[in-house]
Amino acid sequence: MGASAGIGGLIIGVSMLVVFSMAYQSITLQIDSGIDRIDDAEKPIPSFSIDDLVVDDGAVVSVTINSGGSGYNPGSLKSSTGNGGFEGTYGVDGTGTINSVVITSHGDYVTFPGFDIDCTPACPGASGASLSATLGDAVYANFTNTGSTTVPHDRMWLFFDGQDAAQFSTLYTPPTPTTNWYSGETLTLVHTGPAIMEERLSLTVGSITVSLEA
Repeated sequence: MGASAGIGGLIIGVSMLVVFSMAYQSITLQIDSGIDRIDDAEKPIPSFSIDDLVVDDGAVVSVTINSGGSGYNPGSLKSSTGNGGFEGTYGVDGTGTINSVVITSHGDYVTFPGFDIDCTPACPGASGASLSATLGDAVYANFTNTGSTTVPHDRMWLFFDGQDAAQFSTLYTPPTPTTNWYSGETLTLVHTGPAIMEERLSLTVGSITVSLEA
């Protein structure tokens, strides 16, 4: 009889320990969840704007050097046809052959423009260079961080016409080395490519999305 009572008491004691352990775990989870909610509530919600948006669907997105010619000095490029606004510079090798082109203004054209090569200083004996343009889309946009929180560039996502998501840091080259978007800062994006978008650009940070139509 005494042994049965002892065993019964042991079972009840173990059961109480199990109930206490479960209650402790439940209370601990509730406390942790509450702390997480407090931490989340204390974090400022990102606030930002897309200030303006321009999309040129006839921009010069690249220049192909079909023939570099010879006898050129480094100089500048402009379009020889149309008034689309293309501008660029070119570099040469030791023989005066054009071997690189940097686009400084993509312009906007209906048809493929030709190019005027302007040597600096003049190079009257130069000849043989042939360049051609590839047209596509150029997207120009300014973004301002209107909130109080700093946003890492790799946590910003761009959507073109609601699709083709791209991490902001893969498209944006900051003028000074940084990986963050600071409060009050305005970022200027110039992105080019074939048929990027037609109407709407969206920026998403966390759960916040802002869109603007061109």
